Amino acid sequence: MPADRPQERPQSPPAPPNAVAERRLAVQVGVLFGVDVRPTRVFVWLGRRRPGDEAILPLGGAPALPRRPLAEKTTHIGPLEVTYAGSPAVTVPFSAGRAVRQALRARRARRTP
Repeated sequence: MPADRPQERPQSPPAPPNAVAERRLAVQVGVLFGVDVRPTRVFVWLGRRRPGDEAILPLGGAPALPRRPLAEKTTHIGPLEVTYAGSPAVTVPFSAGRAVRQALRARRARRTP
């Protein structure tokens, strides 16, 4: 390659059509309720999910977004509809750890006069 030509970067493959920017695990339990667990917040709703009807429980901090969008996948297990992006085996423990740390911080803040 000649020295006067800048090195070209290889182009990233296009994101899948159902790609999302944040890892998540969402479970809809029939028409009863649902929960969407993300590393920095949890969404909970009654009935079918409608935008704006969710309760949002913050777990602190801004989301750490992956370099590439994650493919979102959906599976049905009996009355459950499970949707996830990224590995649920990583998402759930990571989110649980953040929730525990936040609860401990809140507890310490209540104890401190």
